Amino acid sequence: MEGKREGARRDESFPRRYRLGDNRNYRAVYRRGKSTPSRNLVLIHMKGRDLKIGFSVSGKVGNAVTRNRIRRCLREDVRRLRPEMKCGRYVLIARPTIVGVPHEAVTRELRKLLSRAKLLKEAPDRSNEGM
Repeated sequence: MEGKREGARRDESFPRRYRLGDNRNYRAVYRRGKSTPSRNLVLIHMKGRDLKIGFSVSGKVGNAVTRNRIRRCLREDVRRLRPEMKCGRYVLIARPTIVGVPHEAVTRELRKLLSRAKLLKEAPDRSNEGM
């Protein structure tokens, strides 16, 4: 029974190969990356060969329970958007205003933020497929 649960969970996890990692990598993105702000999030990104994502939720946002909940929600949203995202290094920063916002609204805001920064892969044009 235990092995079955682990297999199901593994498919929905946020794999280590997509994590930004240690402080040195965060500092590099902060220093050389481009910033794209929105109401509740700030995205800092820079080009890279592979996709690496980090999350930053300050102590100003709330207590540890609140910060971890926000981080889990952001990680889940990025996990679902990952196949559509271009390669590079990303840091998502949660602003204190994110605390009362529903998860669905944060998901929409993240997608808009990525598209505004032109970091989503181009969808193939299917408008003239039927011709």
